[in-house]
Amino acid sequence: MADTQDPLAHPQPARDVLPKPPPGGGNRRTGLKVGGWILAGFGSLFLVAAVALVVVHLTQRGKDGYYTSSTVQVAAPGYAITAEGLHIANLPSATSDVIGQLRVSARSNNGRALFVGIASQNALNGYLAGVVRNQVTGVNGSTATYQTHPGRAPADPPASEGFWLAAGSGSGQVTATWKVKGGDWTIVLMNANGSPDISAAVTAGAKTNLVLWIGLAFLLLGLICGGAGSAMLVRSRRRSTPTTLSHRAGSPGCTGQRP
Repeated sequence: MADTQDPLAHPQPARDVLPKPPPGGGNRRTGLKVGGWILAGFGSLFLVAAVALVVVHLTQRGKDGYYTSSTVQVAAPGYAITAEGLHIANLPSATSDVIGQLRVSARSNNGRALFVGIASQNALNGYLAGVVRNQVTGVNGSTATYQTHPGRAPADPPASEGFWLAAGSGSGQVTATWKVKGGDWTIVLMNANGSPDISAAVTAGAKTNLVLWIGLAFLLLGLICGGAGSAMLVRSRRRSTPTTLSHRAGSPGCTGQRP
């Protein structure tokens, strides 16, 4: 008869016992990892935008604090050149302070004295009703395109009207500076004496801290998203590290030896 070996007489070598992961643990780790990378990506985009806006604020403003457009050459045979339909929503006073001021400057190309004015759309509709004018419909590079409205000459020169919110007239460079307000507005360029054939080089500028504030807001969002994403990634790595329980050979309950 073959000898029957007692399995308890020959203890098996000790093995590391790995605890089973809790149900759904892999899904949680994957969710943390994916969410962490998404937040980190958004954080990086916000930080890049923040740096770009702060650089623009520090480098693209003039010494007077204005962001200035490139020069646009305007020329038309009518009595007025208008940029109409400038709609600005009604803003709280604090927001209006952040947006700041608008400046329009013009220099005559034909030696005639110029008039630059900013007024409400309703007031200009009354003054220029039936007057030959050229409405700017687009700007391509340094030149403008127009829609011509036929009619007659204006009854009075522009400086004699009292509805202008901001205006400037004279020879050389003429400037109108306006504190931005909510409403519908029109910018008007005319010869100071109300004569036809206008030709000038025009620039527009804005004095505002809005670019800086948007840049700082993006910076804050970038830091928040980046920090949250990094925390989620670190947490997902901790969850994915297995915990090993090692048992020494010969310890009770592992060697299989009888007490």
